[in-house]
Order: sequence, then C-alpha cells, then structure tokens
Amino acid sequence: MEDEGITILDIRKLINILSDKLKKLDDKKVVKLEDDLYWNILDGELYNPYDEPAQLTMGSLTEDWEFLQKVLNREREIIDYDLYKLASILKFLGKKGMITKK
Repeated sequence: MEDEGITILDIRKLINILSDKLKKLDDKKVVKLEDDLYWNILDGELYNPYDEPAQLTMGSLTEDWEFLQKVLNREREIIDYDLYKLASILKFLGKKGMITKK
C-alpha cells in the first residue's frame, strides 16, 4: 500500500473527537504537571531509527504551558512550534489516561 499521507481534514476530525471527549470532563479539574521535565530528541535525529540519538535536551511541561498560555491570552499569534509544545502536553495527558478514566 502506497503512503498517501495524512489529510488536514482527518487531523481536524481527530482534534474535534478529542475536544468532544475533553468537553465531557469537569472544566474545573486541574491537571497537575507533577512530571515536569522530559527528554527531547532533536528534530534531525527524531525520525532516524537507524542511529541512536547523539544529543538529548530537556523540556519542561510547565514552560511549554506558559508559552502556550500567551496564545490563549492573545499576547502573541500561534506558530508552528506551538504544535511541539502542545504535543508534549498531550503526551503527558495521554500517559495519565485523561479521556478513558472513569
């Protein structure tokens, strides 16, 4: 099967499905970022499974969230790099089982 890529429409559909699941949660619930620091693999090495990453950097969920809050507060426009920040937050939430916990 030839790789046809991912359509923007499908990405939007998945984001909407996730958003619908999150809407069912209590809006007052606060998510604690108790595991703040995480390892980050540089872009040039991230999608190269044949070589072990030579350099890892540290990321911070707290700093990622502070960065994203500037978009929420309309202090700046959203940029492509915000997807990286949001992805880190979403990975953390996925690890916590946010949408499947009962």
